[in-house]
Amino acid sequence: MNKSRILGWTLLAFIIYCTLGAVVYSVSLLALQKGVRLDVPWFQSTQKSLYRRGMVNVNSWLGMPGCIAPDPDLIYMPSNGTCKFDDIEFKTTLSFSDEGRNTGAKPEGTGIAVVGDSHAMGWGVNDLETFSAHLQTLSRRPVYNLGVASYGTARELIRLEKSGLLDRVDTVIIQYCNNDLNENRGFDKASKQELHDKVFGVAAKNAPQPNPSPLARTVKGYGLALAAPFRSLSETLRRRNFTPHYAPLMQAIAQHGDMLKDKRVIVFYSNPYGQRYRNFPSGPDANRPNVNFFDVGLDPSDHRRLDNHMTPEGHRKAAERLFGHLQASPSSTQASTVD
Repeated sequence: MNKSRILGWTLLAFIIYCTLGAVVYSVSLLALQKGVRLDVPWFQSTQKSLYRRGMVNVNSWLGMPGCIAPDPDLIYMPSNGTCKFDDIEFKTTLSFSDEGRNTGAKPEGTGIAVVGDSHAMGWGVNDLETFSAHLQTLSRRPVYNLGVASYGTARELIRLEKSGLLDRVDTVIIQYCNNDLNENRGFDKASKQELHDKVFGVAAKNAPQPNPSPLARTVKGYGLALAAPFRSLSETLRRRNFTPHYAPLMQAIAQHGDMLKDKRVIVFYSNPYGQRYRNFPSGPDANRPNVNFFDVGLDPSDHRRLDNHMTPEGHRKAAERLFGHLQASPSSTQASTVD
């Protein structure tokens, strides 16, 4: 086959791919706008890209009336009461009190505090579907779910300190996520003010929002559709590097060392769409032996296909594996409270 024929077939394949891409983009976007998720691979990856890049209207928990209240140390925290939060893949009601998100009737005994971001809070599942609620049922110990969407480890531990629950727990479970890194590197006065203005600033709310032209949105969406299969393959094969996350995480923990020194601390991770770390530590930390790293082994099948959080089954799996880890080497207090 001569070079001109190879070039001709290559050009034909390119044209066919671009034409199919236009069809995939149009159908995927229309289905998303109608709240329909498509499970055919190319359509699925395109919908995921469109969803992630804001090409469809996606609710924000931070913007839902009555869901959050200002806090001088944490910028915002969940408002006590109930908050309804729905999206394309779920319809949920979230209930909060001074003890965190509802995990059901609390058993007697020394408890477990769970801190983390939206993965721990239980974005996309109802109160009793969170891994904290399942862990309470499995362990027969009170579990306090203090997870809050968008928090990094720095704020998560401040929330624990302010909760008044420290004397009621002997175990703290920290759910880590790869987007905690920036906050853990420096949750200082400037970053607090920037975050406050972003969430509550009057000027930010009144500022005109950029409104791309229909042509610009179409070009962007079409490009996402063409790249979607390759991006999906790359994300499936790639494992993240935990090394740059370790020092800022341990620094955030060290800042609350006195608060945690008598607690058993378990760190596990839940990343968007089940992305894995290739070098997440295992076992006690060399410098802080009360801090124990544990990989619960979540994967993409445990997460929603558009939204990046755990499914109800993913939460159940995380709870079962955390419970198994707790049982394998229980603390002295836990051993006396678990039959």
